[in-house]
Amino acid sequence: MASVEVSGDNSGFVDNWQSGKTLAECNLHMLTSEDSCDVSFLVGKEGKLVRAHRYVLSSRSCVFYAMLCGPLAEKEDIKIPDVEEELFSEALRYLYTDKTILTAKNVTGLLYLAKKYSVGALERLCVAYLESSLTAENACVILEQAHVFDEEKLFDRALKCIIERCGTVVRSPGFKTLCTSCFHKVVSSDKFLTIDETRFNAALLWAETECKRQGREVSPENKRLVLGETVYELDFTPMGMEAFAKVVVPSGILSGDECTKLLCHMVLPGTDVAPFKIKPELDTWVTLYADRIDRDQCQKESNILIIACSEDMRLLGLRAFGDDSCKYSICLRKECRRPIAGRGWKAKLNREELPAVVRRFPNEVELKLSEALILEKSCRYEIEVRRESNKSGLSGSSVFNNITVGECQISVREERGPGLISRLIMEET
Repeated sequence: MASVEVSGDNSGFVDNWQSGKTLAECNLHMLTSEDSCDVSFLVGKEGKLVRAHRYVLSSRSCVFYAMLCGPLAEKEDIKIPDVEEELFSEALRYLYTDKTILTAKNVTGLLYLAKKYSVGALERLCVAYLESSLTAENACVILEQAHVFDEEKLFDRALKCIIERCGTVVRSPGFKTLCTSCFHKVVSSDKFLTIDETRFNAALLWAETECKRQGREVSPENKRLVLGETVYELDFTPMGMEAFAKVVVPSGILSGDECTKLLCHMVLPGTDVAPFKIKPELDTWVTLYADRIDRDQCQKESNILIIACSEDMRLLGLRAFGDDSCKYSICLRKECRRPIAGRGWKAKLNREELPAVVRRFPNEVELKLSEALILEKSCRYEIEVRRESNKSGLSGSSVFNNITVGECQISVREERGPGLISRLIMEET
């Protein structure tokens, strides 16, 4: 029987590098060593050379199969100028090994390549990574990517996150980078309420950025132009007349007639404001105290409520007794059940201050949270309201223990204090 020499130097030595390696490891070695490569790519703007194997690529992607094996197969080096070499090499690594290292930096690029070359498994990995990493800070970026790649499920999840965490989202860098379509989708949601100047200013900043993207001069007229019909989706009326006069009117994006129409509605609710839209009231007022009683002059007071819900709810704010002389602060502590059933509650150590916008009414103030607080059904919450005043004040005399909102049962217990909180403002998630 004839012998076959496999060594390039005719020594008969065989480099058994395959021993003990998995299929994926062998494939990766062939890729990184460029052993027996038979196809070449010029990748990125600089045209960096990347070599690979026709068999592997065509067995993993119908697009590569058509490029390399079909009747119109490429005969020369294949140019791929739209991605950089590092990203393309990572995609090849997945094709050879079924493994990849996803990061916030490369995930959208790999998703683009997965769709371009019809690699379904990699596409699903990228989408799952984006879903799992969704936060209020990156929700706009992910929403935009979901729109570009036509990922409806991911788009809906990102939009839900944006609406739930609107106060944080509008301050994130990604908000001003939204395309016109995505911006309109966010702002037109019934739950995107322009209740304070922060969200209105965020819309103005988006309009300014869009003017620059379109090469237009940044002016009130051009900001109104790029906002287009979306300006009618901004519900200005909950801002109140003072904030409207100080913030919206000087911006110049509304005409004098439009300003007059909106102000008239604030004075006389029910006045027609078309084509502006008045968004539906989503919140529920949960009354806690039935009676009000006068209190003697005091410097500082605090009231603590323990709240638990049978379903997830959002706390939008609360009303407390007081007048123009009072200053308020809201603190929160979240508690979760112990992992072992029947072991009661375990308090988390974190205690946070909840910023709120104050609106004053006769004998009461409304403390609207800058961002809605999600009350999870598996947790209970300790909410403390502190009031400082040099005048005599008001407080409540009793509290309801169980309240029903829709199908949700809300348990409220007074832990300490004179009953400063009169109502909670909540909505279903």
